[in-house]
Amino acid sequence: MKIKEETIKNIAEKSFKLVFRTTTEAPGFVHLVFNKKEITPYRFRYIMIDLKKELSKLSVSTFNKKLSYHWLVRFDQQVNTPFHIDNAADESILMLGYEPSEIKSELHVADYHAYANKAYKTSEDYANKFTPVFKEDDDLLKPFTSKINSVKEDNYSIVIINNSNPKSNVETLGIYHKALIINKDLSKNRVVNSMVLNVVSIDEITEDEKKETIFLNTNLISK
Repeated sequence: MKIKEETIKNIAEKSFKLVFRTTTEAPGFVHLVFNKKEITPYRFRYIMIDLKKELSKLSVSTFNKKLSYHWLVRFDQQVNTPFHIDNAADESILMLGYEPSEIKSELHVADYHAYANKAYKTSEDYANKFTPVFKEDDDLLKPFTSKINSVKEDNYSIVIINNSNPKSNVETLGIYHKALIINKDLSKNRVVNSMVLNVVSIDEITEDEKKETIFLNTNLISK
């Protein structure tokens, strides 16, 4: 989805419908593309935080639960990963913010619920066998996989993913994701701004503002 002159509120509303899904009819992710000429790294991080706040409002109004940071980091990632969900609460959202880079890469997402509906007799059968890292042949997930060219030289992009696992107490349906680095080059950066957002009780005490201040003002890029 290319973003042109849209408010954060409108972007969040469109994204919420795609990501906070309760059936496999929605994809469980959204890819937002921003023109490089209109954004700075600082402004980009600010957009991510504003999106988090708007998505949290929508989560409260829909599920009576808010979003709180499990982590909020900025790092240089040039390592392939298997299909997985990130370590977080049972119900969580992953927001990945990619800065422009010459390092070509792909992000693959796979709908493990759609896969389970085909491969298992009941959802309970799959939930009992579910692991955070997919340990079977990736070809099994191929019919349920989408490829995203998330990093390019001429734009910033955000991918928001439902990172939940298939537990009985989870209201929305998660998906797997994996990174594939096409041309690794450690002399250059592939900067990823990563938020993992736990879906928590509206009464839970959090330190989100403190984490946001550190995130916005940091010049560090973790390896």
